[in-house]
Amino acid sequence: MADEVDRVVALAWGADAAPQRGPKRELSLERIVETAVELADAEGLAAVTMQRVAQAFGYTTMAMYRYVASKDDLHVLMVDAIARDVVAVDDEDWRAGLEQWSRWLLGVYRAHPWALDIRLSMHALLMPEQMRVADAALRAMRSLPVPPEVRLLLLTSLSTFVRGHAAVMRQVLDPAGLPGEGSRALVREVATPGRFPDLAPLVASGMYLGEAPEGMPAPDPEADPAQEELSLGLAVWFEGVAAAFGDGDAPTGPPEPPSEPEHALEAAEAELRAAVALRKATQRRVQELERREQALRRARDAAKEAAKAAERATRAAAKGA
Repeated sequence: MADEVDRVVALAWGADAAPQRGPKRELSLERIVETAVELADAEGLAAVTMQRVAQAFGYTTMAMYRYVASKDDLHVLMVDAIARDVVAVDDEDWRAGLEQWSRWLLGVYRAHPWALDIRLSMHALLMPEQMRVADAALRAMRSLPVPPEVRLLLLTSLSTFVRGHAAVMRQVLDPAGLPGEGSRALVREVATPGRFPDLAPLVASGMYLGEAPEGMPAPDPEADPAQEELSLGLAVWFEGVAAAFGDGDAPTGPPEPPSEPEHALEAAEAELRAAVALRKATQRRVQELERREQALRRARDAAKEAAKAAERATRAAAKGA
């Protein structure tokens, strides 16, 4: 099994040659993985079998094994493929950078929830996209005054938190698992202050039942509840890190460039890609905030007109009386 996993890492890095026999033009490792991801997105991970993927191309199952040794290897390649997008992070403010990284990671899990069903392994962390994701998180921590070894431990802690949050929210937000009105009514009845003195107020407000408490604004229908719920957890995690390690000065910016010209060029290109990605992400965020501001202005103007109309109606009623 270890040899098979080692081979899939080599495949991902292009160090293992494609098969010399079998269908070449119609079939490739990249197309196989893309098809498997599409199948998992549509039907779940259980639907991804070597036979189903082969059928998508009109080939036999044996044709798949010329490219991928096992379904477990295919799963590893699939998880790596969904992390292919560039992660844009702020490398001057570790809190902002890690929040961007965390929300990106949660977005990947929300878009591809089947990834949570694939067992984690150290070999999977050696895949190219997974290493780029880890590198982005470490980039975000450049301004955090801790040594690289501690940053790696913090990365493990934060990624575990985000993955766990994604797994819980996946189950909580599943429409099939939401309690009906009858169940909620029963819980309201049995959750008395005497039985549950600290929980009862939250049940009464509806918050424990997944309802918006009275007086609180209704949730944005376009917002992802999982992303909204992440905010508090991140705030607590950040405060804990700051309390443990401080917010003191730390060298901000890329590490010293490598002495080898080829490696120095790679590092310079990586820095440029990261800066461009952050600029584009910031522009998108500004556009989102501008749209939100416009919507809020329209809502404010509508509320203002409604208030004026109500005031006129009140005055008219007073005159009539």
